[in-house]
Amino acid sequence: MKYGAGCFFAVFAVWSCTPVQEKILGTYDLDLDRGCPVCEENGPASMVFEDSDVADGIPGYYSFEFADGEAHSGTYDFLQVDTTLAIVLYPDSASVQYSQLIGTTQRTQYRVAGNKIKEDCNGLFRNCAWIRRD
Repeated sequence: MKYGAGCFFAVFAVWSCTPVQEKILGTYDLDLDRGCPVCEENGPASMVFEDSDVADGIPGYYSFEFADGEAHSGTYDFLQVDTTLAIVLYPDSASVQYSQLIGTTQRTQYRVAGNKIKEDCNGLFRNCAWIRRD
C-alpha cells in the first residue's frame, strides 16, 4: 500500500506532461445530460480533432457537425495567453449556415480536461461537455 500514492503521482505526472496537442486528438460527442440548453442549441453535436504528426508543427485538422446537419471544418492550432491555452479554429469549408466562417479565425473557450472538452455556459460550475468517443 505504501507504493500506491507514489504510483498515482508518477502516472499523474506522466499524463500531465502529455502536450495538449496530443490530449485533444479524437472524436467527441456532446453530453446532453450536462451543461445548459445553449450547449445543444449552439454547440456542435460532435467534434473531431486529428493530426497525423503532432511533432511536425503543422496545425491539425478539425471537423464539427451540428445536430441540424450543418457543419464546418478546417485547421486548428493553440494560442498561449498568459496561463490559458486557447484552441483557435481556421474554417476552410462549411455548410451554408456556417459559410460566413470560411477564412476567419475563431478563438474558442474550449478546455481539454481528461477525456472531455469543456466550455463555460452558465457560471463557474456549469459547462458544456463533449466526451471522447475514441
